Amino acid sequence: MKSLVSIIIPCYNQDQFLDETLQSVFNQTYSNWECIIINDGSVDRTEIIATEWVTKDNRFKYTNQVNKGVSAARNSGLTLAKGEYIQFLDADDVLAVDKVQISLEAIFKNNVQVCCCNYSMFTKSTIHVLPPFSKLASFEFNFENLARYWNDGFTIPIHCWFFKADLFDAVIFPEGLTAQEDWIVWLRIFQKSPKTFYIDEQLAFYRLNPKGRTQIKGFFNETLEAIHYLKDFLNEAEFQKLYESAIIRNHNGMTYWREREVNLKKSNTYQFGLLCKKVTEKLGLLAFAKAVFLYLKSLK
Repeated sequence: MKSLVSIIIPCYNQDQFLDETLQSVFNQTYSNWECIIINDGSVDRTEIIATEWVTKDNRFKYTNQVNKGVSAARNSGLTLAKGEYIQFLDADDVLAVDKVQISLEAIFKNNVQVCCCNYSMFTKSTIHVLPPFSKLASFEFNFENLARYWNDGFTIPIHCWFFKADLFDAVIFPEGLTAQEDWIVWLRIFQKSPKTFYIDEQLAFYRLNPKGRTQIKGFFNETLEAIHYLKDFLNEAEFQKLYESAIIRNHNGMTYWREREVNLKKSNTYQFGLLCKKVTEKLGLLAFAKAVFLYLKSLK
């Protein structure tokens, strides 16, 4: 195998993780790769770190742009990419040392255009990992499942994928959205029904980053925005399927949390706490404790 693989890394203020991410690229057992680092207007040490790696190994390429968002950064990477295959990687995540090699072998052996691997989650070190939040082996990789079960058991970190580059002909990441941009691209690619192979090995490490975009807020509104963005690219049946799936997932989520609230209020712990509150209110202890607290606070 001599195929060039383009590894695309968008960066925005993730300098504390970037060295580890780029080291995981440098460590790849497959050597014919280029790594395109796109600095999306970072104001931290991203440029310093990236240029150090470019100096160390000319397979690393670096470019910067004014902040336009992760979609624009990935699109810039796709424009610059010269490889026959595309590997995406976010600036706070990590690849296993043989991720690229195993992915390429799977592509050639199974005569497919896409392969996807399993993954682990981690916080500080890839030595201590957590199991994935999705059971990817339970699903067939096709448009319908991506439409119906995304964010409902079939969410796939971007660096699990490995694509033939020509699948991105006329497909770009949507630059007007702040979330779900990857889901839009996968749906557009799987409209083409590409041959896909699943590698049930944890070759990607997904960092649980509390400041990451996916940790900040829920996805329902963003999902609806994504579906409306896709309207121009889908037929009526595909659009209806997406819309219905989003409504069902939201309904199921609301039902789940309502049931949790009801069960919590029925629990012995909650009932005991409620009883304690009533007793203290009746005896006047709650008001007394509040007055003491306010008094002590005023002494500071």
